[in-house]
Amino acid sequence: MSPDTLGIISGVIGIPMILITICLIYVVNVYTEKSERLMPKSSFVKANIDNYSQAGIIGKVIRNGLLTMVLMIPDISHKRGVVNLAEVRDFPTGLKRILFVTWGMCALCFGALILVGGYIKYVNSL
Repeated sequence: MSPDTLGIISGVIGIPMILITICLIYVVNVYTEKSERLMPKSSFVKANIDNYSQAGIIGKVIRNGLLTMVLMIPDISHKRGVVNLAEVRDFPTGLKRILFVTWGMCALCFGALILVGGYIKYVNSL
C-alpha cells in the first residue's frame, strides 16, 4: 500500500475525529454541570468537582468522562460505593445517550487511528 493511500485513510478517519472532538468539547461545556446537578447525593461527583474544578476545560473533560464511565457501569460503581443506583436510574435517558455517543465515537475514531498507525509501522518495518 502506498504512503498516499495510507495518508488518505488516516485523513478519512482523522477529520471525523476532529469534528467529533469539537462536538465533545461542546457537550462537555454544556452538559457537565447539568449532569452533576442530577446526582446531588453522590460523593463521587462532589470529589470530582473539588479535585478538578480549578483545571479549566481539561478538568471539565475529566469530570465529564468519569461521570460517563460511572453511568456506563453503574453496578460496579455502586459495589465500590461510588454512586447511588437510584440516581443513576433516574438519570435522563437522552442525556445518557448524548454522553455515550460522543465519548464512544471519539474512542472509536481514536482506536481506528491507532490501528492505522500500527499498520503503517508494520508495513514500514518489512
